[in-house]
Amino acid sequence: MDSDHNTLIYIADPADKYVFLREILTNHLKLSHSLQVKLKAHNKIKVNGQATLTNYKLRPGDIVTVDISLEEKNEIRPIPFPIDVVYEDPDCLVINKPPGIAVHSQRGGTDITLANAVTHYWAEQGRSILFRPINRLDKETSGLVLIGKSQYAHQAIFRQQSAGAITRKYLAVVEGTMVPNIGSIDLPITQPDPDLRPRTVDPSGRRALTYFTVLKRLRGFTLLSLTLGTGRTHQIRVHLSHIGHPICGDDLYGRPSPLIGRQALHAAQLSFIQPRTGRELHLEAPVPSDIAKLLTELPD
Repeated sequence: MDSDHNTLIYIADPADKYVFLREILTNHLKLSHSLQVKLKAHNKIKVNGQATLTNYKLRPGDIVTVDISLEEKNEIRPIPFPIDVVYEDPDCLVINKPPGIAVHSQRGGTDITLANAVTHYWAEQGRSILFRPINRLDKETSGLVLIGKSQYAHQAIFRQQSAGAITRKYLAVVEGTMVPNIGSIDLPITQPDPDLRPRTVDPSGRRALTYFTVLKRLRGFTLLSLTLGTGRTHQIRVHLSHIGHPICGDDLYGRPSPLIGRQALHAAQLSFIQPRTGRELHLEAPVPSDIAKLLTELPD
């Protein structure tokens, strides 16, 4: 598969003889059925330069081109705010989000969000792109946020996430001394009151799976590496609190700390497959200054 900024290109080889175009669109170009319908309605799917129905049977040498650009109304207000771009290509943007900024606007909220900041970043380049985050972080959690730059990219990467093909690793400083060096927390999480933020472990909830590894034991605290097996809201915070090791500074599931002004949780690593090239990307965000300071102040 070849491509430019807005066009996906596929050249049929002998093995594609008499294969339906829709199979190439689905299996090779990773286009969802709903997106195929939308692109077809705008004559953006072509074979040898001609708009073509998806039941067309390919011949070797046919050139399939798909223009993935679509007119979309962007209602997010661009607001200037510095962002730390860790990685960007025609399909994806990865930001190292600082603590204290929400990914999206809260209900009735007026604070600047990552959505406002990224929309401004794109507007400065003369581009109007919808803000489509693949993963979300709590306002006071720092670290990597993956954003799709088109409906095509968002859907292709989100399918990876649904299939468990995206790896997200976090660092957390928790209260107490974790005894096992490695382990997992497999406990269902629910939201007892939809109008309130807190979640809780409850048999009626959805399955939630968190893996942990002890990186360092400190006096009264433990530094953990955590990997998500599922992606429930507040999952790591709920799980660690439930087993008696709330995250240091977590005022919702633990208690505030004089050592740090927010929960000591950082999305440190992210791995996923670039949807066009099939290349696996491994990205990292360094430990933020407040967590680094916390670790230097805690005795071994």
